[in-house]
Amino acid sequence: MTPQQLVIIANLLSVLKLMSGWPFGLLIFMTVVGPWVMALVLAYTQKRRFESVVGMYESNVDLVKKYETVAQDLQDVVILNTTTITRLVDRIDARESGNRT
Repeated sequence: MTPQQLVIIANLLSVLKLMSGWPFGLLIFMTVVGPWVMALVLAYTQKRRFESVVGMYESNVDLVKKYETVAQDLQDVVILNTTTITRLVDRIDARESGNRT
């Protein structure tokens, strides 16, 4: 046995020594029921974590939808600005070509 295993066994024996005043039925009860209680607690916490993840996913979907509308509005503004600048450049070119003749 490795030294780590010997330390674990010594610790378990010291815990059993401390529990010598406990009724034997309680130890058996904890051995049989304890894992089931722990499984229920873990299942409950896992369910809460899953619900939290679902909530974050739904929030992200809302965020993406709102961002999509903002991006569409920005695209409209950019198209309008480009059209206006193009018309302005065309007018300037027309005036310059009219003044040259």
